[in-house]
Amino acid sequence: MTPTPHSRPWYDRLATMQAGYWYPWHATMGKWNGEDEYLILVDEHMGPDVDLLDVACGHGAVALELAKRAHSVVAYDRIAGWIERAQGAAQEQNVTNITYLCHDSSKELNGGSACLPGEDNSYNLLICRRGPWHWVEDAPRVARPGATLIMLVPGIRPLPIWNELVPEPLRWQAGPDDPHWARKSFEQRFAQTGIRLHSWWDFDVPEIFATPEDFYTLLAWGYAPGEVPSLAEAAPTLEQIFADHADSDGLEVRHVRHLWKAVV
Repeated sequence: MTPTPHSRPWYDRLATMQAGYWYPWHATMGKWNGEDEYLILVDEHMGPDVDLLDVACGHGAVALELAKRAHSVVAYDRIAGWIERAQGAAQEQNVTNITYLCHDSSKELNGGSACLPGEDNSYNLLICRRGPWHWVEDAPRVARPGATLIMLVPGIRPLPIWNELVPEPLRWQAGPDDPHWARKSFEQRFAQTGIRLHSWWDFDVPEIFATPEDFYTLLAWGYAPGEVPSLAEAAPTLEQIFADHADSDGLEVRHVRHLWKAVV
């Protein structure tokens, strides 16, 4: 049975396919894509007095770089193999102020309440890039008064006019009708926990795929062989989509991100 994308079973299986969490396809984006702005915003809050928690850090590459500009870093993920890779990288680079933990902070594994690693008042900066949302509920406990929270949230791609031509199950499904669904959900969580939203940014920029092969890698990401049409099977349709809808740079799809900053 094919796991639901971005469910716990889906991530468990992805860990058997990739040695870390990254996007394996090749595409180009311009400025103001959200991904770069997240890193810039986090970097603006780094300093020698920062005790940082990186939520759902994947294979830990971002946390390892940030540790060079922090007092201390704790980074965790529920995938053991990714954390082992992160620990090895920290040892190789002799970065001693970072702790990688294999930890599951979800409600399901913690008696119905999210549980972040750390004692009360442990961190003055908490970050999360493309991770789960439940961690916000326990943030006020581990955060110091006045601590900053920063998160990058993947948005829902608008369905392109050629989407119905894409073979199932590679075809994208429609998302929520309300374009502000993510912000409303977080605002509700903030209200329940006493967190104050400082800023919210929305990003919607072109993501350009130069070849049908690159685009297929995006569509088939996370699927096992046999669950979706192979590249050879999908190629005629994808090549026709490129012929009809791509320009000289490639095929455009929308890249949507939400970025927020909050204060405890």
